[in-house]
Amino acid sequence: MEGQKHQEQAAQEHPERAGRRWAWLLPRAAVALLAVVAAVGTLRFYRYLDETLFRERSSHLMEISSKVTEVMEMAARYYRDSAQIAGNLLFQSHPPEEGIDQRLREIQGTLALRFGTVLAFDENQRLYAPEGASAGVAGAVAFIGGEELRGIAAEDRTGDASSILFINTLAEPLEVEEGRITHMGVAVDVSVFQQAFDADIFQGRSHVYVVDDGGSRLYRHICEQGFIDGPNLLDALKSCRFVHGGELAGLRRAVADRESAGYELVYQGERYFVASAPVEGTGWTVLTFVPTQVLGAGTTAFMNTTIIFISVIAAAVVVMMGLVISFVLTKRGDRRLIEHQRQANRLLREAADAANAASVAKSDFLSHMSHDIRTPINGIMGMTDIALRNLGDRARVEDCLRKIDSSSGHLLSLVNDVLDMSRIESGKTSIAREPMDMRQLATNCVSIIGGQIEGRRLSLVEEFGELEHPHVFGDELHLRQVLINILGNAVKFTPDGGTIWFRMSQLRGEGETAWFRLEVEDTGVGMAPEFLPRIFEPFSQEDGGNRTNYQGTGLGMSITKKFIDLMGGTIAVRSQPGKGSCFTVEIPAQIDHAPRAARMDEASGGELAGLRLLLVEDNELNMEIARYMLEDVGVEITEAPNGQAAVDIFAGSPPGTFDGILMDIMMPVMDGLTATRTIRGMEREDGQTIPIIAMTANAYDEDKRKCLEAGMDAHVAKPIDSELLFQVLSHITRPGKR
Repeated sequence: MEGQKHQEQAAQEHPERAGRRWAWLLPRAAVALLAVVAAVGTLRFYRYLDETLFRERSSHLMEISSKVTEVMEMAARYYRDSAQIAGNLLFQSHPPEEGIDQRLREIQGTLALRFGTVLAFDENQRLYAPEGASAGVAGAVAFIGGEELRGIAAEDRTGDASSILFINTLAEPLEVEEGRITHMGVAVDVSVFQQAFDADIFQGRSHVYVVDDGGSRLYRHICEQGFIDGPNLLDALKSCRFVHGGELAGLRRAVADRESAGYELVYQGERYFVASAPVEGTGWTVLTFVPTQVLGAGTTAFMNTTIIFISVIAAAVVVMMGLVISFVLTKRGDRRLIEHQRQANRLLREAADAANAASVAKSDFLSHMSHDIRTPINGIMGMTDIALRNLGDRARVEDCLRKIDSSSGHLLSLVNDVLDMSRIESGKTSIAREPMDMRQLATNCVSIIGGQIEGRRLSLVEEFGELEHPHVFGDELHLRQVLINILGNAVKFTPDGGTIWFRMSQLRGEGETAWFRLEVEDTGVGMAPEFLPRIFEPFSQEDGGNRTNYQGTGLGMSITKKFIDLMGGTIAVRSQPGKGSCFTVEIPAQIDHAPRAARMDEASGGELAGLRLLLVEDNELNMEIARYMLEDVGVEITEAPNGQAAVDIFAGSPPGTFDGILMDIMMPVMDGLTATRTIRGMEREDGQTIPIIAMTANAYDEDKRKCLEAGMDAHVAKPIDSELLFQVLSHITRPGKR
């Protein structure tokens, strides 16, 4: 009886234990299920984000590759037109008695081809050159077919072409003593295309090839690191693994059909992006390889950060939902559950809104930059083409050159805005503390803006008050950039017949600090009240239908605001549509109680005649520009292609041979900083005293500091301003200044 009673009691207690077990298991099972769902969702989101970034990176690389092909296409058109012009010149007069080679020399001189050589071919495939006739040329039968343009790569079968031949069939043969001339052509050394790939846009780790429709290599860009050495690039990729759904067959079709395409693959253990871009008017395709870690350096960090953020949110959601289920099952804290759920939904909505806003801002910026950069590039290329077609019309060529100069300046300002914004956002911009004269600063700004309003019916009114402390310590470069930006906007947005006021006054002095007010007011188009709160945001531009008339990146005022903040100042704006705008800047500066008595003298090129300079520059085009600029004012130039050559020339010259050295910084063999230190360390008197001036595209404050620390006397940034260069040369190379 007692045992039976015990069994009945156990049977009654079993349902209670089972209920408690389910109450313990259900919340945990629900949380585990949610964790699995969150993990799967996060993985799917990662794959989606990875695919999206792959498409953006491919698009970015294809866009850059298309710019490279545009340079090649322009060169191809130029030499094709040169071949046609050579054929026309051949018929302008009969060949001289000396023979066809003399006539070719005359045509060569008339065309002034820098990299090309004029050639002629007779009906027997015999080649005629300015240096004389040849017995024949390999592969000549390939272009004796009357085609307008044909590129024949003279290969050594290892894959690297040495020259490219552009052939034009004559309208009618020309009888000469040796036979009948049927074709004219221009042979071009492939090194002319090297310059198309020399821009270091991928940290020097990109690899560029030119192939035919079968993938055979016609040309390889000369870079520091080796890559694919085989004669056929597509065959060399057979063992590669393509990712994101790509395959080698697709790349082969793109090359064969001359289509633009982008793929990602694994080559020798490293992931690369490859872009295929056809060169119009030829049978060539440009293949550009860039390591994924280089092309996606910024986006990879963005993707990882996003995944971490989403994972944290997913984990938070799982935890919160677990709490919700637990509270529901245990009938506790209903209000608290509802509040947690609302908060979670709000966080998710805010995260989604922030992501959408960032995506829209990025898309708008890329769209605007694409438009604004293409506009001056189109002007430069278009005016160049017009000039080449009108070489005999001096007035037309001069007009084209002026427009090319204007478009180049606009393009440079766009690039500078983007670079300035990038450096500010990365925290690399610092404020200098150097002696400056506020009056001279204002005068310089007026001089610069005066050039912009020349030819327009605009009045620039200067209202400069008395300054108790005009000499201060501050960042003259960045403050001038701020004022030029504000004044430039006033000029840009003020129609002819308007007025611009430029005012400056000293507000107060507080101990060792003086406060200045700088004000720019105009009678321009003005701005809508709803736009004013966003005027200092990056990429912010008022949508008034004026982007065609008033172009820009939308970064100028944001950069201005950040520079003023770094200086400890303030900027305010008031504006009315149709009535104009007024910008007010208040800036502090430390008072200079012992100002410099004299500053750098004004100089002209006429004072430099007879000066002997050693010009160190590795880029032939930059060398030619600097040589012309200096020789035009009577300076005697000795050239050196790199730092080592400069050291050798200086060491092998008697003391006093040179009055100064113009030194580039980034050069092969030996850079400019190392060359300067080597010269300064020589055991000869002029090694310590000869003026050395940096003439480089490294233009930021830390670059100037490195030049001075290496032993240089001054720094001039590229693009070179001739007046500034002459001023620096006159100041530093003048007797008594060494």
